[in-house]
Amino acid sequence: MDYGHDPIKRLFFNLYWPTLTGMLTMAAYQVADGIIVGYGVGTMALAGISMSFPVLMVAVSLAMLVGIGSSMVVAIKLGEGQTSEANRIFHYSCSFSILISVVLAGALLVFIDTWFSLLGANADIQPYLKEYLTYFALFLPTLFLRFCFSFFLNNDSAPNISRNANIISSILNVVLDLLFVLVFDWGIKGAAIATGISQTVAVVFMGYHFCLGKKHLSFRHYAVRVIDPEQRRILGLGFPIFISELSGALAFGLLNKAVIAQGGSEAGAALATISFTLFFVMKFLVGVAFSVQPLFGFNYGANNPQRIEELLRFSLRFIVMIGMSAYALICLFAEQIVHLFNVVSPEEVELASQALHWFYFGIAFMGANLVFGAYFQSLERVKVATGIAILRGVMLVAVFLMVLPKIFGMTGVWLAIPLAEIVAFIITLPLVFWRRNQKICSQLS
Repeated sequence: MDYGHDPIKRLFFNLYWPTLTGMLTMAAYQVADGIIVGYGVGTMALAGISMSFPVLMVAVSLAMLVGIGSSMVVAIKLGEGQTSEANRIFHYSCSFSILISVVLAGALLVFIDTWFSLLGANADIQPYLKEYLTYFALFLPTLFLRFCFSFFLNNDSAPNISRNANIISSILNVVLDLLFVLVFDWGIKGAAIATGISQTVAVVFMGYHFCLGKKHLSFRHYAVRVIDPEQRRILGLGFPIFISELSGALAFGLLNKAVIAQGGSEAGAALATISFTLFFVMKFLVGVAFSVQPLFGFNYGANNPQRIEELLRFSLRFIVMIGMSAYALICLFAEQIVHLFNVVSPEEVELASQALHWFYFGIAFMGANLVFGAYFQSLERVKVATGIAILRGVMLVAVFLMVLPKIFGMTGVWLAIPLAEIVAFIITLPLVFWRRNQKICSQLS
């Protein structure tokens, strides 16, 4: 694939389909986790896993801070023809990712009881949450490397490797889930261990590609380095996605507290249904952002602004179409989706179905905001990308969660995040037009 000359649509889909396939298999095992735990352990255990998602999002935000920041610089370096510089940054990213994951795992295990109050877990859910987080922490290094390798495989024109690794890992995860949870009766601990083992297998599979070193990026002459001359640039480019993911964690933490405060433990099933289905739907949206990122970065490094604008227009149209389709399907099959997670109480089914209808109202705008973030980030407009992330992920969500539940009750809780995405989109769109007009004026002058 020639990122600088091949048709934009063909390049996009050559990256998107393998990325999406791999991510959907990951989502499938996450949903399978929920279904198996729901049947094998119960809805309180399911709520425990869903309430751990903010912690997972914190871990993912740190993994992306290094992984995406490094991969963006690598994309620019490859666009400039500096392969050796790209490899140096690749080695730094792997080493630094392991260091951060070990530190985070230690902090999580030492202060694990502190997380309960932060996440809003009540006495019914706390035992399940503690057990899941304990085993989750042990596999954090492989989680970080899995994200890191996935980004660099796209830079290395090898998205199929990442797809195959995710498929193998996901199938293994479901098999181990069934074995550990239902056969060995390990409960929620079994689900966490199954996930850890399967993602370790994915890391080994993807790492073999870099051991072969047949393309640009390789483990040859690998040197452990946790400091790099371009570290500030790398972390600066990764900072917007870090803030975006961290904001998402904070938003879901606020949502957790609002849901339990407004609806009690009975609302946990609705929260779990949203959490697990969102992991699935988000793969379609995040897959677009991950696919355009190396193309934006390469063409920015190669000074091809026309291709960047063409890619932005196409990706926005595509992701809005995905969001609208997802919302229509969720509205049509809300009750069937809820029943998948062994939610049988009529009150819980009704509450969870209503939650799905309201929560996914702004899903198309959420997707567009992800593309905007990748666009500004790849063009090294760090302040703009960071501002958008903070606005949509923390400020607007916090305001809506304070105001809307007082007026609309539980409906206001579910509407807080979608309305935040819609308002953020309205604010961001003029910034995109302003930057494009500024670029045109500079070319004319």
